[in-house]
Amino acid sequence: MKMPSVRRAHRAQSGAVLMIGMVMLLMISLIAISVIRLSTRHTQIVGNEQVRSEAVAAANYALDTVMNQPYTSWDPSYRTATGSTTSVNLGTSKTDDSAAGTAGSMNVAIKNLECKRARVIKSAELVQRNASGTYYVASTDASCFGGGGSPGLTIVDTSASGSPNDNSLCATVLYDMQAQANDPKLLSAAPLVQQGVEVRTDITALTDSCS
Repeated sequence: MKMPSVRRAHRAQSGAVLMIGMVMLLMISLIAISVIRLSTRHTQIVGNEQVRSEAVAAANYALDTVMNQPYTSWDPSYRTATGSTTSVNLGTSKTDDSAAGTAGSMNVAIKNLECKRARVIKSAELVQRNASGTYYVASTDASCFGGGGSPGLTIVDTSASGSPNDNSLCATVLYDMQAQANDPKLLSAAPLVQQGVEVRTDITALTDSCS
């Protein structure tokens, strides 16, 4: 007479075990999904940071390339807000865009070139004195006194060269320019690098340099 009660109790226990097992399986599945999502997000963050680092490096490389060129060869479009775009290949990017023929490259715009300061160099800044007390001008500075660019030193007679505060024929101009990576792979995060460079010019071109 007691057998049906035992069977019902056994069935109830089996149902409870099944329910607990399903709950545990659901919890394990949720944990696994969370771990996968967290790992994917971490990978994306690392990838984005790598791309941004490459973009900053590409912008710095583009600026250094321009600044190491004679200022007379600079593109006039550098003075505009859009600038001139160049492709920089640092050899660090993935080749996922190789089908487009731009594998490993980053587009960088050189723009907003601006003259910050211009001044005439004083004669006293260029005249040097050696150990024997002789005043001279280096061959690279001879043109600032109207001399030629012949190798060697140019001896200077300070008593006949005028006041040390007189202007020479050379000037320096401080330029400021920007480089911004504008590659599509950066989406809306386009790092901007700004740097200044001082160049020497002839006083006859001083007005045009800061116009």
